[in-house]
Amino acid sequence: MSNFYLKKRIILVLLGVLLVADAALAYFNLRMNTARATPQQVLAAETQQLKLLKADVERAAAIQKNIPEVLKKFDAFEAGLPPSSKGYSAISQELNGYARDTHLVIGDLRYHPKELTEHKLDEVVIEATVAGDYNGIVRFVNQLQRSKNVYIVDALQLESDTSGQGPANVLRISLHLRTYFRKV
Repeated sequence: MSNFYLKKRIILVLLGVLLVADAALAYFNLRMNTARATPQQVLAAETQQLKLLKADVERAAAIQKNIPEVLKKFDAFEAGLPPSSKGYSAISQELNGYARDTHLVIGDLRYHPKELTEHKLDEVVIEATVAGDYNGIVRFVNQLQRSKNVYIVDALQLESDTSGQGPANVLRISLHLRTYFRKV
């Protein structure tokens, strides 16, 4: 067992030596490259670097100036989310309405809530099985995207029907999506 620790220490020492040698070579490479540059080239390079840094500072100032407006938009977005007391029924009703409109059948609808402590929000992962034709599934997902509620589709997985007892041309999709509710 001590043989393993001895080998480990030898390898670590060799790695340290290689890192020191690498740093020394990088230093000498830098010195060789700067020695070849003329003062005019150095001035031009540093002037270009100064312009880039000034542009970065200007962009940072513009971003900092817009932070209050962005925070107001975040607050307005969060205020527009459904409250958690009514959210589950509203989401369930909306998903079932979309399924009815697109001639799909939703089965096995499950909710997995998760509290987001840094915001006054609850994240809800929704898992459902959707069955129907291809066009209906595409229209269903399109309606999710255009909904007034926020849905993030994480995954769509085609499920296989090995029983062979179902009607032809029916797809079964396992749908994983997220939505958010406002804490009241």
